[in-house]
Amino acid sequence: MNDILFFKTFFLVGGMLLITSIGARVNKAYETILEAVLTIGGTFLTLFIVYSQRDDFPTNLLALAAFSFCIGWSMGPTITMFGERFKFRKYSQRIGLKSKVVEKKKSFWGGNENKKTIFFFEDSPKKVFEYNSPEFIKIQNQFKEEVLSKDKDPYSQKWQNNVFFAMVATTLSVFMTAAIVYFSDTDFGFLGSFLFFALLGLVIVRILKEWVIKDSSFSMIQTGIGIIIFTFYLIYDFNRLEKAMVQGDESWGTAVDLAVSIYLDIINLFLLILELLSESN
Repeated sequence: MNDILFFKTFFLVGGMLLITSIGARVNKAYETILEAVLTIGGTFLTLFIVYSQRDDFPTNLLALAAFSFCIGWSMGPTITMFGERFKFRKYSQRIGLKSKVVEKKKSFWGGNENKKTIFFFEDSPKKVFEYNSPEFIKIQNQFKEEVLSKDKDPYSQKWQNNVFFAMVATTLSVFMTAAIVYFSDTDFGFLGSFLFFALLGLVIVRILKEWVIKDSSFSMIQTGIGIIIFTFYLIYDFNRLEKAMVQGDESWGTAVDLAVSIYLDIINLFLLILELLSESN
């Protein structure tokens, strides 16, 4: 097999992950809505440049660097959001804050048009209040003051452990899927169509549940399905790499194409594992 394509691909993947980690480390939160819009727009623009210049060395490397930095710049706020949700759940457990969903009229989509979450303290379950109520806003302010405003909050180490575990789990997934492809004689090309439609279906379901049905039920199951999908995507893309190596392909265009696919598999897998950990705790 042709090892040149292998080294090119993983040189690119490693460099992109390094730049992404720098971007995520620098930017912890969006300062303005405009910054978020520009980051998203920049991500799609640089991705377009990557594919249009993938055969042009070293322009393709610069485009990949810009693209991976945009991804990292957007990952920072996402990780921060997961972390704050995790810490608020821990804080809620400490102060005895509970919640439950009140169901009313059924909607056309099978959800609940007037479904809402109400909150109450464990020692006074009859005194309920809603999200954005003065009582809940007071709890949020206390959370920010007692937890988020501190340099080392009481839940920081637990959250860092989750981030580390997500990194380890993602790394093990990469090695495991690569080993499956390397030691198996199976052509995993048949997974392409199945994975595309599975991912499309998952995206549609998550959008509907977030913006139409407005129901967070089974969110952990959806996240778990997403992890399975991107794990199989790693198998599929490693199989693509193996077949290209057998064919003797050494081109930068193929290396860039495969590197972007494997890189996005790894990033999505990491974020989904991290989301699952933040939700399960």
